[in-house]
Amino acid sequence: MIERVLGPIPAHMIKRADRRLEKDFKNGRELNWPDGAVSRESIRAVRRLPRLRNLIMHHVDHSGGLLIDLLQGLLKFEPSERLTAKEALKHPFFKESNRRL
Repeated sequence: MIERVLGPIPAHMIKRADRRLEKDFKNGRELNWPDGAVSRESIRAVRRLPRLRNLIMHHVDHSGGLLIDLLQGLLKFEPSERLTAKEALKHPFFKESNRRL
């Protein structure tokens, strides 16, 4: 689900993963389905999930762009690239939201 909504896990992170996780990836790059979660219904449900941008824009007004940017910063796969809590609080989304109140 994470890959469907956020995009594929970066290849360099997969390569750095513990050897015990190899079974969790097909061809060393695509996530395998978890054991017991390979029903057709599960696969269809995940494939129907929209990308983060589409999910947000479907439920919010024109301010969705700032929310998407904030969420993408908080949900980056690479921990060193993720927004910290302090950085997130300074994000324009919160400044813009306060102006509308």
